[in-house]
Amino acid sequence: MRVRSVAPLGSGIERVRRVRTSRTFCAMNDVLVLVGMSGVGKSFWAERLTQLGYERHDCDGAIGERLGTLVEAAPNEALVHALGRWMGMPWSPDYAAREARYLALEAAVTAEAVDAASASGSGSARHVIDTTGSVIYLDDALLARLRGIGRVVYLRTPDARRDAMLKRYLEEPKPVVWGDAFRAREGERPEDALPRCYAELLAWRDARYAALAHVTLDGGELEANDPGIDGFLSRIA
Repeated sequence: MRVRSVAPLGSGIERVRRVRTSRTFCAMNDVLVLVGMSGVGKSFWAERLTQLGYERHDCDGAIGERLGTLVEAAPNEALVHALGRWMGMPWSPDYAAREARYLALEAAVTAEAVDAASASGSGSARHVIDTTGSVIYLDDALLARLRGIGRVVYLRTPDARRDAMLKRYLEEPKPVVWGDAFRAREGERPEDALPRCYAELLAWRDARYAALAHVTLDGGELEANDPGIDGFLSRIA
């Protein structure tokens, strides 16, 4: 699977936004799709929604299970961080091939989640698809299915946290899809280019998440002023 180049919003994801859903306004909440950067709270809210009977589809977990045979986690190391070591930095020799392998698996598990949610009739079951941070790199047709099946909720990471995100990425790397976002300038060391490119990556992703979503919520505000499950649902209604 080839990693897609960074395309202008109007050429791909804006077409996804024009996909119409056959579901009614209320029925759209029968299937929720949570998108956003790693660590913003997607899994936290997906897990809480299971208390209301939502079936959670953990895309990160499913990918980790299938890639887990490739790497052995160190003592007390989470599998996701072991996979981050396996994928490496964007200038690592095997990074491009591993990025493509990761995205191919992501496409497969995301499609499986959409299929499972689609198989349930409206009102008979509720689903929450807990996507990875790189969902926006998937094929437009699959993104259109995600947007058409229910309500896409973007949990936005506050701008003030972006330096902390880079620090955490360096200290405890998780698998990160860079696409074309990492480009060291002539004579620039990769390590020196990383902060600039990471900021550009976050800005590009922010626009893509927002374009894909039906609703955008401030992830930092949700954390600071926990509205509870009912409050969360009322904010996306």
